[in-house]
Amino acid sequence: MFTTVKKPWIGATAIFAAAAVTLSGCAGGFDDESAEVTSITVALTAEPATLDPLFDTNLAALNVFYNIYDQLTTIDETGAVVPRLATEWTSNDTLTEWVFTMRDDAEFSDGTPVTASDVVFTYETAMADETSNLGGYMTTIDTVVATGDYEVTFTLNTPFAPFDRQATLVPIIPEAAYTEMGAEAFADAPIGSGPYNVEEWVKGDTITLTRDDDYWGNPGDFETVVFTPVPDETTRANSVQSGDLDIALLGPSQVSSVESSGSVDVIEQQSNRVVYAGFNAGTKWLDDVNIRKAVDLAIDRVAISDDLLNGSVEPTAQLVAPASFGYDSSIAATTYDAAEAAALVEASGYDGTPITLSYPTTGLPQIDQLAQAVASYLEEAGLTVTLDGQEAGTYSGNWFAGSLPGVYLFAFAPSVMDANLPLTMLTATGGQGYFSSPEIDQLLTDQIGEPDADARAADIAAISAIVNENTTYAPLFTDTYTFASKKGLDWTPRPDGFFIFN
Repeated sequence: MFTTVKKPWIGATAIFAAAAVTLSGCAGGFDDESAEVTSITVALTAEPATLDPLFDTNLAALNVFYNIYDQLTTIDETGAVVPRLATEWTSNDTLTEWVFTMRDDAEFSDGTPVTASDVVFTYETAMADETSNLGGYMTTIDTVVATGDYEVTFTLNTPFAPFDRQATLVPIIPEAAYTEMGAEAFADAPIGSGPYNVEEWVKGDTITLTRDDDYWGNPGDFETVVFTPVPDETTRANSVQSGDLDIALLGPSQVSSVESSGSVDVIEQQSNRVVYAGFNAGTKWLDDVNIRKAVDLAIDRVAISDDLLNGSVEPTAQLVAPASFGYDSSIAATTYDAAEAAALVEASGYDGTPITLSYPTTGLPQIDQLAQAVASYLEEAGLTVTLDGQEAGTYSGNWFAGSLPGVYLFAFAPSVMDANLPLTMLTATGGQGYFSSPEIDQLLTDQIGEPDADARAADIAAISAIVNENTTYAPLFTDTYTFASKKGLDWTPRPDGFFIFN
């Protein structure tokens, strides 16, 4: 059924995936009890490269963007698509034409109205610039036209059921100001229509946002929000306990000590991120489904969760997290079976040839220890394993290029909260997988053009079943984001990993 291939594939979703799997963040709100808090300081895991949304799609940047810009639509804390600049939208029966009706009372921070022409300008500018990361999300679009002062019509080159979700990724910029200022100046002093304005960006230190009291929608929760990049997990943990930070993402190794200190509140939220083991199925031994099944069976997910990751992850058998559309609750996680894994390895005739286990040295929870644990389990099953830790940027490039040599560990967290993104990237012919399946390709085509949500979910579940049957991947865990926050802040994180403070 599966023909091995080795073809790099980079497109709209590829750019997004690189951003999604390497960083984490959070989002949420505070209730009236914390209204007296006027300013908070929040840790980002990295610094944005620019404040121009056309050119940075990493999560660190999006956490800032989603407070200073608006999109046509947004995703709420339940994973549903809801209005933002658009009040309603419709599509034709073939899902190739989408019409968005916009609100008429939104303004940019310079006082100019947000109109359909600004939406067209944003999309067309990104689509025309080969260096725009944002443009990578727009490959399905043939044309975008202002069909009224507050109406935008998109014509697509292919049916695309989650296009309203895709619209959540595109912050709208002002045509007049962007044209007058130029891209370089705009990137340092951006103008948006969101609940906050950029007061100051001290590069390498802080990005300070102030509440826009004239914002058309729900007001910002605080007068001032200060984002500061703190890449190191230990530093984040220490800083939130000392009061230098009000909210910070914790690494699994910090959770126990921070929680026991009692100095802050510790909050968990199951994320939309799935950690998985992939296979270069075009190589000797990994082209054997029984060896891949042996790898899947050999990994004790429950023990890793309980003993290594402090119970902060949930074993899974899907590339789709429960928070995302397309998750199938009937597919159970693989049960650890060391004896069966060893039997499969022995029956294969495996000759002891070393199999490389590659992983990024940063960006995933306890990744060095996780890689070592997985290697140990595989060796217990009779496989010879060589560990290959790579710097995260190098690793991502090798993943995109399809050049990882054996088994590899990675993760996927689609911010659009939809299975199409990970499944297209990881299972489509020409995607990041090392195999080809006409059956999966057809199901991917069917689901993306299916207007009925239940029928679409069934197609996605069928893809997950095929992945399991052939062990083209070994999904390991649905990750949990754990945060420390200042005591008294009644705050709930979101599964998609964003700070949104209104």
